[in-house]
Amino acid sequence: MDEKEREERDNYIVQDYNAGQDLKAIARSYGLSDRRVRQILEEKGVALRPRKMRFEIDPISKIHERIGRLIIDHRFDKEIDQREAANDLGWSYHKLKKVEEGISDLELLDLLDIAAFTDTSICDLTSFRPRFGDDLNASAGLFL
Repeated sequence: MDEKEREERDNYIVQDYNAGQDLKAIARSYGLSDRRVRQILEEKGVALRPRKMRFEIDPISKIHERIGRLIIDHRFDKEIDQREAANDLGWSYHKLKKVEEGISDLELLDLLDIAAFTDTSICDLTSFRPRFGDDLNASAGLFL
């Protein structure tokens, strides 16, 4: 990326931030880290909004929120605490906490871990329904 393209990108970042987007959303859309977006805004002289407290952070999406709730419900039904569940998933306690709150991005491997842990399919986790009765898991080579 040359200097002109970088300057144009940085100006769009400032516009997005001034339009009310949060740092995480901007970072995701431009493929940057939160820290780099913060640096760009500081370099441009933008007054940063105070950081939200964790309890004020909204879930990334309704699906993220629903998946987090599914894990919590499963833990409750099976009488498993967070540390034990994190160990079963092969995750850190902090990662599980963020996933349950719906504030952590999920990758395909995370979805596979969750599906195995909750005895469900990826289709059920994401509410994705394949057309014409095809089994998405079988066609993708995923057997849950």
